[in-house]
Amino acid sequence: MRTSMQEKEARLVAGMYDRHRRTQYELYAYCANYFWGNYRGVFFADENTAAEIFQNSFVKLWENIESRKIYVEQGRVMGKDRKPLDGSIRTYFMGIARIKYLEWARQHPVYSDPETEMGKKTGEKGFDVQDYLDILYDYSDNVMLEIVADLISQMSPRCSEILTKFYYEEKDLDVILLEIPSIESKNALKTKKHKCLDTLRVSAKEIYHRYLNA
Repeated sequence: MRTSMQEKEARLVAGMYDRHRRTQYELYAYCANYFWGNYRGVFFADENTAAEIFQNSFVKLWENIESRKIYVEQGRVMGKDRKPLDGSIRTYFMGIARIKYLEWARQHPVYSDPETEMGKKTGEKGFDVQDYLDILYDYSDNVMLEIVADLISQMSPRCSEILTKFYYEEKDLDVILLEIPSIESKNALKTKKHKCLDTLRVSAKEIYHRYLNA
């Protein structure tokens, strides 16, 4: 993260803690712009649900600042174990949003993707959000969120088409099959969708490890 961004985020967090009204609005807009530009790459939800998740996530961010779970020290935003945050405050915020989505999905299992592990688990008694934070990402480091968001926009045309129709346009597999006649069966479509998600997962891990070793 560039020094100028570190300084800006430290100023926003410090101002939020000191309850500067103008800074509060600025942090809200800072998180909102990033959320609405990237949430589709983090979780699947319609816009009304996404708006609810955003509001709940911002309240949680505010609570974390007030309780000093994150705070500013020597011009850096600090977090767990008194260490600087991994990534930016925006990706920290998106990590909160991801957890809020999983909480929402647990309460609304009918809206979860039944083809995924998450979709199966949200309907099970005793589902624990923490157990499934890393189904796609495999790491708690919020830098992974930025990597995944970038990768989704760069996938092959076929994977992009399938995942866009399924997650963004909210179409079921039968409709997608009619719209992509070159795929011969529903089972073939399911297989392709899972392979696209596997490709995303593997690529994200590779880039993440390069990031750690840079």
